[in-house]
Amino acid sequence: MLTARELRVLDSGELEDKLRELKETLFNLRFQHATGQLDNPMKIKEARRDIARVCTVMTEREFAIHAEAFEAAEEYVAMEEPEELAVTEEEELADEEELAIEAEPVETEEQLEEEVEEELRDL
Repeated sequence: MLTARELRVLDSGELEDKLRELKETLFNLRFQHATGQLDNPMKIKEARRDIARVCTVMTEREFAIHAEAFEAAEEYVAMEEPEELAVTEEEELADEEELAIEAEPVETEEQLEEEVEEELRDL
């Protein structure tokens, strides 16, 4: 049985080799179990768990790489915007007020029905 500590010491190539080896072992154990030659069926369970441990360590490394990239992106975004592109709060409020003024009032169903009736009368 492998431990996660033992696996974390290995490099990526060794982990892939270990995973391939464990999958072959699991295949052979299943084959032995199907033919009735396997003495201890718990070996299948142990092999599956070892495979899961290797996959977990590999995934941890992937996320560590992604985490580093994410942190670098956050640092880039955290850099200050150039002054010409920076929008002040006053400008944002002014834009919102302009949008509020330009917006037309929403008609209710009754108003829409009245308009439709007027148009039908005109026809």
